[in-house]
Amino acid sequence: MPTETKRAWVTVVGWSPMAVVNTLWQACEQGVVPTHIYLLGSLEQPQVQRSLEEVTRYLRAILPEFGVPNPVIETRRIDEDDLAGFRQTLNRALLDARRQCQQVVLDITAGRKYMSAFGLALGRRADLNLERLYYNHLYERRYEHVPHPLIPRWQQRLYNLLEIV
Repeated sequence: MPTETKRAWVTVVGWSPMAVVNTLWQACEQGVVPTHIYLLGSLEQPQVQRSLEEVTRYLRAILPEFGVPNPVIETRRIDEDDLAGFRQTLNRALLDARRQCQQVVLDITAGRKYMSAFGLALGRRADLNLERLYYNHLYERRYEHVPHPLIPRWQQRLYNLLEIV
């Protein structure tokens, strides 16, 4: 019996839970289905806490539909005012993901600009050998809090930045 391929998904959760959910949902539709999720967030902020709870509920509902009945979901605390600390936490999460899983995906859609910049820089490291580095481009802001199936396909596009950069 073949062993299950483990795929890690690393991302930041901010004020918009759908930025996380919709990116992962589209990836699953394309066959990139994670088994392990690393969610980085500012846990002391009530809005981020609510976002993390919503993201977790969605992922626990979506992933079983794609063959992952019990995803491993881990939350890691960040201080979004500590740029160097964030970089270290993201780096640690990516290295842990690499140790745990055969494939690693980094999603830099959500979070603040500097978080995406650090994600792009770290994602290009050869030792991480990322499978994908995702950014979900939403063409109209009116859809930023809307679940993926309710957004017209031409209003969003999932990019694998490893193919562009």
